[in-house]
Amino acid sequence: MQIICFDCFSQKRNQMSNQGAIKRSGGDGLSSFPDHLLSHILSNLPTKDVVTTSTLSTRWINLWHSIPVLDIEIDDFDDFDDLLSFTSWLLEFHKDSSLHKLKFSFETELRVSMCRITAWLTDVVKRKIQHLEVMSGMDHKVDMAPMPVVLYLCETLVSLRLHCVVLSYFQYVSLPNLKMMHLEENIYMCEETLENLISACPILEDLTLVRKRDYNDVEVLRVRSQSLNSFKLVVDRLDYLEGYVWKVIIDAPRLAYLRLADPFSVSFVISNLGSSAKVDIDVGFNVNIWNLDDSFERSAVCKLLTGLSSVRGMAISGTTLKIISHYLKHEPMPQFQNMTWLQAEFYISDLGMLPGVLECCPNLKSVVVKLKDVMEREEISFSSVPKCLQSSLENVEIRSETGNGVEMILSKYFLENSLVLKKFKLCKRIFSKEDKSLIFKEQEALIIEVQEFLIMMELGTFKRGSSASEVNVVAF
Repeated sequence: MQIICFDCFSQKRNQMSNQGAIKRSGGDGLSSFPDHLLSHILSNLPTKDVVTTSTLSTRWINLWHSIPVLDIEIDDFDDFDDLLSFTSWLLEFHKDSSLHKLKFSFETELRVSMCRITAWLTDVVKRKIQHLEVMSGMDHKVDMAPMPVVLYLCETLVSLRLHCVVLSYFQYVSLPNLKMMHLEENIYMCEETLENLISACPILEDLTLVRKRDYNDVEVLRVRSQSLNSFKLVVDRLDYLEGYVWKVIIDAPRLAYLRLADPFSVSFVISNLGSSAKVDIDVGFNVNIWNLDDSFERSAVCKLLTGLSSVRGMAISGTTLKIISHYLKHEPMPQFQNMTWLQAEFYISDLGMLPGVLECCPNLKSVVVKLKDVMEREEISFSSVPKCLQSSLENVEIRSETGNGVEMILSKYFLENSLVLKKFKLCKRIFSKEDKSLIFKEQEALIIEVQEFLIMMELGTFKRGSSASEVNVVAF
């Protein structure tokens, strides 16, 4: 691994100069670029790579000094003192200007205490930093010092990304220019920490929260923001855990995009979601979807659906739809009057609920139905025709990986009953990964062409509710 420190670099540069590596100014093609363009290019490279560019030619010797970006890993240095010496020397070039960005990474086998790191971060953040990323590979079981208080009071900060760090509670937080915040697998010393951090950002537009079930986290997640445009909540562990009661409360009236990928939270309360919002929903309410019974708290599903009922577009997972199918045995779905686009993933056993789902979307224009690849043998029939098929549905796409013929039953249903249909597309898997590894590309292309022709022939035997519809088949 290459070790960076200023003294070592100077020795290397002088050695290359003595060998005649630097013979003239502008000896390479890039040197013809203006300084501002070269600085922009270097700003997107790790600092260890930026430093080595000074060996290219005399034009480059001092160019890297002016780059207001640090992208540093502790492992690039012999020890932490080398890091301090290098950054102190480099920041001298920026003592009268701001540090545009710092990306700082450190791994599990840390050779220095977190207290020294936070003290160093305090000095760096005071340089009117605009973009900050701190990426820790530390185990959460390790005793870690919290992020410095100056982080909560940085008036110049525009974007913030923190991964696997500790955040303390401070009553006063002020981040007036922060627009993007990504918080990934962090430890929050109390529930108010995260809530205060979000509410202290008056122009926050993009928020991503990644949570992990391997350590204590906020039980009630409250996201309240009058400026938030995009919010993603991701829980990075998929198995069902008994006894947890995470809850999510969202009040962000300007949200244009919401993603919930959370199998654990038992309740989602969403208020004031705008009519132009698009949502991507994959939630599991911390239940075993293959063993649902009447003791399941159906009111949680009702709250979620009610909170989403004003959205314009929705993608929804097979897991969530399986829970909704259980809910529909007892309660009706709310109406989604504004919804014009829907992407729904169905287990075959849940396809019977499709007409009921579509009936709740009277103004739907486009639908994508994805069929989950599970070994199910179900008799599929549809007894009703929703209003949207007769008056508004213009685009239908079916994506099938099942290979059991259900996609043709579904295709027939849409083609025969969609009276204003303009485009119909069927995407069908005909090769498994194992199959693809056993055939040549030329054979694969020929088989695909034949299969697409045969599928088109079968689709051509179905009656058409709309004579103007265009039909396409993609085999893969």
